[in-house]
Amino acid sequence: MADEDDAGRSTAGTESAMRARTGRENQRYNEQKQRLVAGCICYRRRSTPAMEDSARAWGSKGGRFLEGDVRDEVEVLMLNSKKGARVRGRDLIFPKGGWELDETDFEAAARECFEEGGVTGDVSEGNETYEFYSRSRVRAGAEGDEARCVAHVFTMRVLEEHERWPEDGVRTRYWLDPLDAWRRCKHDWMRQALVDCEHLRLGEKATISS
Repeated sequence: MADEDDAGRSTAGTESAMRARTGRENQRYNEQKQRLVAGCICYRRRSTPAMEDSARAWGSKGGRFLEGDVRDEVEVLMLNSKKGARVRGRDLIFPKGGWELDETDFEAAARECFEEGGVTGDVSEGNETYEFYSRSRVRAGAEGDEARCVAHVFTMRVLEEHERWPEDGVRTRYWLDPLDAWRRCKHDWMRQALVDCEHLRLGEKATISS
């Protein structure tokens, strides 16, 4: 029987097949003929001992751990881009891919998380949308709005990391501090999505630049 999340939506099926979907035969497009994609900002919480935050504690010997006190730190999952770095070492992405005709955007996002990153977990109810130009669509002859894609970006609280997944031969998982993830993120629209994600609390720490 398929597992279901709190909203009653099935989260099964992402881990049942060890082969990633390929091809564009079932790809969804909107009325402007823009390709629709879906993905997730995947995160986990790691509890670490808190450190005393004072000028004296942060002297030459570093901070002092406080007994019995812990601080929740959020890490975000990033993956290597198979096409390499964009600029200045920006070489990482979060899971995303084509939204297909036989699935909802939620299902597509969850599937991509397993296919590309080998993770499953709780996916958010809502999502943010981002538009970006696709170089592959431009090379295929698309112009204007048709050269753009629309990404539906959810968040996922990761509950399980699988040892095997469809793209484990070409993808490496990196669990990074949110600011490090932002610094190494390949695409500007993904960098904005990381800033917008309330779970990461990047705020003014990151300034979007090309």
